[in-house]
Amino acid sequence: MDLVTLLFYPSYLLIMFIFTLIFIPKKDYKEFFIYGLLIGALGDMLIVGLMQNFLQVMWFKNMAIFAVLGQNLLSPPSWLVTVMLFLRFLPHRRWFRYPYIFTFACTSVAYGLLVRNANLYDFQAWLYPIPAFFIFLGWWSLAAYLFLKTSSLAKQEN
Repeated sequence: MDLVTLLFYPSYLLIMFIFTLIFIPKKDYKEFFIYGLLIGALGDMLIVGLMQNFLQVMWFKNMAIFAVLGQNLLSPPSWLVTVMLFLRFLPHRRWFRYPYIFTFACTSVAYGLLVRNANLYDFQAWLYPIPAFFIFLGWWSLAAYLFLKTSSLAKQEN
């Protein structure tokens, strides 16, 4: 395994974590963290568990020291910080949310392909791009919906 492959997830996680520290106000960090934990980290573990262990349509590879129970240990925290940033910049205006969520679904597919190119992840050929796009579209839509319906931060901003 080369150095790029080994450092891919730690680099992504570190950069995104720094972005959360820059862009999320300290007073709001805890609430965004909770949503990131529930929707991002737990969501990742559930989806990977379903897609990898049950359906066997995707799988992690070359995890080195980050392999835990067949999953990449750094994938859930990477989703945690990504969801935090997604929710932090979720547009206030309803009509701006649609292209925002659509764009995140597209970039999630692109990120999956990037991780595959880094030789850390693979999947059945039919899964990408169309079915994966709809999975990500559902995930980001659910994240936005839950945040808007339950978060005190979303209620303050509207």
